[in-house]
Amino acid sequence: MSTEGVQPTPQDNGNSANPVLSAPTGNGTVTNPTPQAATTNEQNGNAGNGNVVEELLDVGKLKSVVWLHYTKVRINGIVKAKCNYCKKQLGGESNNGTTHLKNHTKICVQKKIRDGSQKILGPHYLAKGNQDLVATAFNSDFSKRELAIAITMHEYPLSMVDHLYFKRFVYSLQPLFTIPSWNTIKKEVFKIYDIERAKIQSLFDINRGRIAITTDLWTATNQKKGYMAVTVHYIDNSLVLRIHMLR
Repeated sequence: MSTEGVQPTPQDNGNSANPVLSAPTGNGTVTNPTPQAATTNEQNGNAGNGNVVEELLDVGKLKSVVWLHYTKVRINGIVKAKCNYCKKQLGGESNNGTTHLKNHTKICVQKKIRDGSQKILGPHYLAKGNQDLVATAFNSDFSKRELAIAITMHEYPLSMVDHLYFKRFVYSLQPLFTIPSWNTIKKEVFKIYDIERAKIQSLFDINRGRIAITTDLWTATNQKKGYMAVTVHYIDNSLVLRIHMLR
C-alpha cells in the first residue's frame, strides 16, 4: 500500500503545545513512536528540562567497608559513588578502585562535623561565669562528665536525665550524644568526688598552715533522715582563705 499523501495526525495527550505525531510504517499501519529518553525523563519528573537521570544501584555485594559512606548511582549511564555526607560524586566503576573514595572520606568536612571530629570555635564557660573562645570537638565522655558536674553544682535531681523534654533538648544540640541513665550519671558523680578529694588531699600535703574542721548537722523532714557535712577551713600558702566540703 502506498504511503504517499498520508499526513501525520497529532494525538491528544493532554498537552497540545507538544503533540506526539503519528507516523506511517511501510505496511500502512500508523504507529506512535515514543522516544526512550523522554519517557525516562518524565518518569523521573525531569521532562523537558534536561536534568540528569539518577538511578540507585545495589551495593550489598560490595566487600569494601568504604561503601558504608557512599551511595552507588548511575547518572546518565555513568556509574558514580555519591558521598552520603557532602553529596559529592566520584568515580564508581569497579575499575576505578576505592582508594580515591577512602581519601575523600578522610577529608570530607561534612563527615567530620557529623562524627564530631571537626573542631568548632565556641565559648568556654569558666568556673566564675566568665567565658573564653576555644576550639573544641564533640566528645561523649567529656559531655557526660559536664552533665554530672552540672547536676552536682546546681543540685539537680538525677532523674532529670529521664525527662522527655530534656532528652529532646539535648538531641537538638548534639544528636550523637546518648543521654546516660540516672544510675550511670550517679557513678560519674562519685568519680568526680574521688578526683576532687585526691586534689584536696594533695593541697593539704603542701600547705604550711593549720586546718580547721567544722561539722553541720541537720534533718530532712520529708525523708526523716539525719545528715552531717564535714567542712575544712584553712589559709593557703598564698594567704588566701580556702573552704572545702570533705564529706
